[in-house]
Amino acid sequence: MTSIITTEGLSKKYGSQFVLNDVSLNVKNKDIYGFLGENGAGKTTTIKLLSGLLISTSGKIIIDDMDMDIESNNIKKIIGLVPQDSSFYDSRNALSHMIYYGRLKGLTKKDALEQSNILLDKVGLKEAMKKNVGYFSHGMKKRLAIAQALLNKPKILILDEPTNGLDPAGTRQIKEILCEFNNNGITIVISSHNLLEIQEICNRVGIIHKGKIIAEDKIETIRHLESNGVVTVGVYNLSHKIINLIESLEFVVKTELKAENILDIFVNSMDDTKPEINKLIVENGGRVFKLVENSLSLEDAFFNITNSY
Repeated sequence: MTSIITTEGLSKKYGSQFVLNDVSLNVKNKDIYGFLGENGAGKTTTIKLLSGLLISTSGKIIIDDMDMDIESNNIKKIIGLVPQDSSFYDSRNALSHMIYYGRLKGLTKKDALEQSNILLDKVGLKEAMKKNVGYFSHGMKKRLAIAQALLNKPKILILDEPTNGLDPAGTRQIKEILCEFNNNGITIVISSHNLLEIQEICNRVGIIHKGKIIAEDKIETIRHLESNGVVTVGVYNLSHKIINLIESLEFVVKTELKAENILDIFVNSMDDTKPEINKLIVENGGRVFKLVENSLSLEDAFFNITNSY
């Protein structure tokens, strides 16, 4: 699949300090791309650079085959941005906001009204469109911000911490809305530190750590970077000898004793390692009563990767 966003050597410096240093991203067309990192890692700075709100110190940004240094105004026309904190006029209703911003984006009044009605319905605000935004909940404001960002029918929707501060119901609503728009062909980039949320909705991720990209790939591949999974084995007569022999296997990263007879084995192999583990245990006096394999969660992989830097 072709890329719609690429960056090469992207850096941003404030004074003598680099906030971003040599960041290279590759977002493919129609991805739901998760941009992960701890607070202060450089996520929001990157989002602002991709949206044309900041100018990089060095490096290249290419969006939909356009160079940000040359065609930033055209790039802004195909991007919808949902910042972490969206500001609205409390005394204006949702429909009024939408028409106002639609006009700012160059829509005729008729088109702005038509698009506003369609989008407010899609994000679940049809019944509240005449209600003043000052009475909106945090989740309703998030949905209004998404609708507003989609007024210009963008190819790319970029969201900075879209579910921050939402309750579980609000988070679920936002995820369902984003999946629907992605199914309609919109590429989505989500900046977040909520790893479970990213694992549930995204197909590809990039991990930024201290201003540098340290991993970028499909979620399943990212989960396998440090270990392809965890084999949990239950063994009667589990001895230190058996554990040491297991740890000596080429594909074993580490082991963790979870209980007297339960051992987690972190493996790094694309093959099925269970038969070899089972054989080793039996040949050395152990009796296996449980043998299951589980993939690492994205959260586990994230902490394994970032802790190694």
